[in-house]
Amino acid sequence: MSFISPKLLLRRLGLTPRKSWGQHFLLHPHQARRIVEALELTGSEAVVEIGAGLGALTEVLALKAGRVVALERDPALARFLEEELFASQPRVEVRCQDVLKFDLAQFRREAGAPVVVVGNLPYQITSPVLFKLVEEKPALSRAVLMMQQEVGQRLLASPGGKDYGVLTVLLRYHFALTRLFSLGPANFYPPPQVDSVVLRLAPAAPEVRAADEAGMARVVKAAFAHRRKTLNNTLAAPAPAFGLTPEAMRACLKEMDIDPSRRGETLSPAQFAELSNKIGLRRTES
Repeated sequence: MSFISPKLLLRRLGLTPRKSWGQHFLLHPHQARRIVEALELTGSEAVVEIGAGLGALTEVLALKAGRVVALERDPALARFLEEELFASQPRVEVRCQDVLKFDLAQFRREAGAPVVVVGNLPYQITSPVLFKLVEEKPALSRAVLMMQQEVGQRLLASPGGKDYGVLTVLLRYHFALTRLFSLGPANFYPPPQVDSVVLRLAPAAPEVRAADEAGMARVVKAAFAHRRKTLNNTLAAPAPAFGLTPEAMRACLKEMDIDPSRRGETLSPAQFAELSNKIGLRRTES
């Protein structure tokens, strides 16, 4: 399909962007090509696209991927994609579905290989989608995602800063993150009030592997539950935490030369993994 501006196309379809769903459509085809090129597709991959919208990315993916599942929760847009834009394109399957309800593990089994994920994440669901990718990491080959620049800064933040948090730790434990490029509001219709950034996520072996990754996630969330409190108050509080007495928890920290008066935001993903391992080992010994 030759390029038609999102504004004109929406008008033809009798639609208006849904602010509550964070709908902002790419204006320039070359930006869609940049995002797809960052996936480094070979032509055999199965790709899941989050939020296909008006099909800007989908059209490029259809030329580069072996199979594309385009997820679009807006029924009117999904109908346009399926019945008009990709009706004669066998490589593209349009599903009117919320990505948070899409089973990546099942799709990986259907595809017979780890899948590639791409998309422009609406601000309202960015964190839930990223947590979902953490949980379903074995299904992924890689991902290229566009998100609000503020969220990208959080994911790339270093320990000790105000942007460093639970999502930072867990994403950086499971994935190697690379900042690719930024896109200003003028690249979208309607223009958002913030800049966007495109990141590449590649599953990677952690520096220190947690024996119980779900347990590590619980430790991380507990350490950040009250950001201004110290580890002594969040993990080694008077009430037993993670099956350990306060004294045993402080002993775990001491073994790592971590002062209990430090805050959780000062620990790296590797330190959280090591701490989780020590907690688990001490719990089995008690």
